[in-house]
Amino acid sequence: MKKNIKIFTLILILFLFSPEMVQAQRTKSSTKGGELRKAEKGLKDNKYFLYFLDSSVTNFGSPEEKKLYKEASQRDILSQLLFLRFMFKESYKEVRKTQEQLVNLYSIALSRDIAMTKSLLNEIAPRVILKNNPKSVEYLRLGYRDQRLAAILMKMADNYKKTLYSMRLYEYVNAIKNAKHGKRYALLAMIESNLTHEQKMDAKYSDFVWIKNKITEFSPAEKKDHYSQIHLDNFYLTPESKSLYERIWDNPEIQQHEDYRRYLEESDY
Repeated sequence: MKKNIKIFTLILILFLFSPEMVQAQRTKSSTKGGELRKAEKGLKDNKYFLYFLDSSVTNFGSPEEKKLYKEASQRDILSQLLFLRFMFKESYKEVRKTQEQLVNLYSIALSRDIAMTKSLLNEIAPRVILKNNPKSVEYLRLGYRDQRLAAILMKMADNYKKTLYSMRLYEYVNAIKNAKHGKRYALLAMIESNLTHEQKMDAKYSDFVWIKNKITEFSPAEKKDHYSQIHLDNFYLTPESKSLYERIWDNPEIQQHEDYRRYLEESDY
């Protein structure tokens, strides 16, 4: 009997450590490691995409944009929860779904941002041109340049392969940056055209507070609040104590999410 047990044990050891079994274990570990890396990279990207868009949606987003932003944030939270449970494959699937939602949201927000930049430049341009201040006119030119570049970058991202979500989103990010630069140049053009010679000597064109004060001083009465909010948004800030991103994380309401309830049922989550 003991002899049979020893033979069986030897056969089992040989089987477990056979080249085929070792290779199978390596393949399984490699697959698991690959899923982990993909999920980890995707989660990092999505956190950036959501955080970057936060001020734009908080400041100027329509109810539809805010709804889409909340849904994408909830799915991002779900993908993080799955990752923490070592469900890397499922986590990555949710990462991809989040990015698909973000592509739609970014496209809407970017279209609005580009249109807002052009509208702001067109509002300010007549007053600037009438004063014939070369530096102000140059700011205008730079603003229109960046607005146009934002539109080109958006068109490029729109025409990437549909499923290259991350690549498209990074291009949308660059486009939004350029749209914000265009708005910032528009406000600087307005300020520069109204400065006295003495004020120009002490100008601080890169100082947030100085620009804010000059916007308040030189903006038409009916535009002061609007221009001030644009200035905040250009620096990725919001006038509220908490942005939309922070409010969602304070109360994510993820139990309302259909996929969360599905994972709860399937895996005793």
